[in-house]
Formats: sequence, C-alpha cells, structure tokens
Amino acid sequence: MTGRVLLRTLAALLVVLASPATVSAAEVRYLGRLSLPVAGDDIAYGNCVTADPHTGEVFVCDPRTSRILIFDREGQFEAQILGGEELASPEDLAVDPEGFLLVLARRGPGLALVEIDFDGRFRREVPIVDLPEGSVPPALGSVALSLDGDRIFLADGANSKVWIADRDGHVLGGIDLGAEDPEDERSEWAPGHVDVSGDRVVVTIPLRGRVLVYTLEGARVGGVGVRGSGPLHLGYPTAAALDTEGHVVVLDAQRMMVTRWRIADNECLSEHLGLGDAPGWLYFPYDLALDPAGRAYVAQSADGRVQVYGGLGAAPAPPR
Repeated sequence: MTGRVLLRTLAALLVVLASPATVSAAEVRYLGRLSLPVAGDDIAYGNCVTADPHTGEVFVCDPRTSRILIFDREGQFEAQILGGEELASPEDLAVDPEGFLLVLARRGPGLALVEIDFDGRFRREVPIVDLPEGSVPPALGSVALSLDGDRIFLADGANSKVWIADRDGHVLGGIDLGAEDPEDERSEWAPGHVDVSGDRVVVTIPLRGRVLVYTLEGARVGGVGVRGSGPLHLGYPTAAALDTEGHVVVLDAQRMMVTRWRIADNECLSEHLGLGDAPGWLYFPYDLALDPAGRAYVAQSADGRVQVYGGLGAAPAPPR
C-alpha cells in the first residue's frame, strides 16, 4: 500500500466518524482559504473545487498551471498531480470510492474524459459513445459521479443535456434540460456545473437563472431560482449542491453571492457573502462544493482563491 493510499484510507475512516450535520446553516462563518506551503506558489486559476464525500479531501483544478491540487479534510495541502500529455489543463473532476479520479482535461482541440489513479498515474481515456441519433458532437464542461462510482454524469453544452454513462463511457440515457422550450431557445439551457448530492443530480442553468434537480436515473425532482439581479434572485448560477436538509445551496457568479433555496415552493431562504476582495468576500466565483462535515468551498477563477466557510450546510454522507 503506497503512502498516498494509506493516507486516503485513514481520511475515509475520519469522515465515517464525523457527524454530517454538526454545523447549522443559520450562521455563515469565513474559516480561511486553501493555500500552498511554498512561498510564491499559489492557486493561479480556481476553476473547480471538489470535496470527496468518502474522505473529506478537497481537490482543486488549476488549468493555468496544468495541475490538480489535493488538500486534506482540514484544508492542509497534501499533494499535487502535475499535468502532461495525457492530462493538460484539467477543468473539472470527480472521485470514486476507490480513489480513482475522472478528469475533464485538454486532449487535442477539446476536453476529454481521462481516468487517473490517486497517485496521478494515467489509466485510460474514457470515450463517450452510444450517443443518441441526431446528437451533435458533445462539448463537455463538467463531470460528476454517483456515490457508488458506477454512473458518470456529463454536462454537455452543445446538446443542452446531461449524459448518464457507465464507467466505460457508454451512454445509458440523458437529461434533456430544455425539453419544454422551442428549438431556437435550447442554447439558453446550456448547463453549468453538474454535481451529485447523495441520490440527487444537481445542474445549474446559468443563462436561465435556474438550478434543476434530478434522480440518478434522470427523472426531474424539481428546480429553484427566480431569474434577476435583485435580492432573492439568481443572476448567473454556476454551481450548486444539496445539503442534508434538502435545501439547494447555489453559487451566483453575477450577484457574487451564495443563496439557499427550498425546492418545495422555490423560496429563497437566505443569501450570504457578496462582492469584495477582502477575505471572505467574493469576486467572480465559479464553483462550490460542500463536504459532509459542514464546510463549504468556493473557488474563484479570477484571482485563484478557494475560500472555506462554515454554516452553509453539509453534504449528504455516502452510505456506510
């Protein structure tokens, strides 16, 4: 067993022992930011942040420096995976229960899905095949995995869909995000980030100011969001997650806020943070992740900051 795998196993045990709902969503607190131990080295472009629900570890994609940064569940730097020919400019990733990473990275003119092990060794490219007839070549922008690691969810801006595939890339079905709209308006339903929260798939629709929620099989559960730039609205939501109370926690890149919504009546329950460059405030945030211990991570592409908060809710813990 390698040192990295041993550390991962110990981290997974700590997550199992941690209470998933120890932090109330009533009071949001700025806890700090993720940082690197070497002076002069920092996150250059915080394009995505992923909290592994199995271990609590946090992964940050930094496409500008072509690397993946790994932090432990307390926010301390652990390791980095450097990009190369098989892993250039990582844009998004998901982690399975065994520690394998599925990464959207540059290969040729577009993004491809690459599988690597926990030590950063390239395993294979996962081609997306068996797309339905009439589909155009996909423009992949985000990836997520079911908690058991069996199903891949891929946000496709070219087809305005989220594809559901097996681990070999065979498409099993798709979520048609703009099914109820005319064909000439389908481009407005291009997805932002796709995430899995427990047994639900959460997809942001930035141009529509909406967040949609589905089952793992692709059945619509509901959605939240009132499009607009004023209070209790969504301007340009780029990432979202469900907390343990079933509320939708949404990152709004236009309003520079995090909001919480109730699905049943599409009500915005609270909004937090806001525009600023001081610690704790937001400047063009892009991605959000919750962990089972009640920490929230917000990645900013503009200045590379990944900030950590308490009180925004906890992610559902994986089955034991």
